[in-house]
Amino acid sequence: MSEITLYGPAYSAYTRIVRLVLEEKGVPYVLEEVDFISAGMPVAHKERHPFGMVPALAHDGHMLFEAGPICSYLDEVLPGPTFTPNDPPARARMAATISVLDNYIWPDLRELVTQTLFTALVGGWPDDSIKERMVKRLTASLAIVEERFVAVGALNSHEVSLADLHGVPMIAYMADTLDGQVLLQELPALSDWWQEMKNRPSVGATAFDLTIYPWAQKTED
Repeated sequence: MSEITLYGPAYSAYTRIVRLVLEEKGVPYVLEEVDFISAGMPVAHKERHPFGMVPALAHDGHMLFEAGPICSYLDEVLPGPTFTPNDPPARARMAATISVLDNYIWPDLRELVTQTLFTALVGGWPDDSIKERMVKRLTASLAIVEERFVAVGALNSHEVSLADLHGVPMIAYMADTLDGQVLLQELPALSDWWQEMKNRPSVGATAFDLTIYPWAQKTED
């Protein structure tokens, strides 16, 4: 098997999504860190991804970009367990779940995480008005995910699909915030799902420490 190189920072939710698939497949790969927060997006990476985003992945002479297509590709070409259902309706539910996470959950969750975890690491103060707005929006949107996706098995820790692996880095970030922990307490199905998923070896293998990055190392005056 030709070498797999994944480009992106470990702290990127979307880089971690791809790492989770690789870990679950049990194949070796190289993670080349692209710490765009500390020093901006390298020019070299803009050759890998035309819009200068992460992640990108090199395999078998191909340069792939965008987490969703990369994961679908890896699930198809790599040996090991498969994470794409054979049943067309189940595949459609998986795709819908990923789309919902990308479009209705992660944008608000990313703002919440930025205001809580990231702002504190750089010595700043969170904007409470943004936090409150994101919590309000997530309260509504996560209730829909709970009822329409988790409760009916579209996210299912016992029959893991690409949708489950897509959601793990997002919910992991949420669980690292006090506001997110409060939200999870009101979502028993999602909370149970997370309790199961977070104990998978792949989740431990892709854990990271934000404080090692230059942008997160505050300097004292």
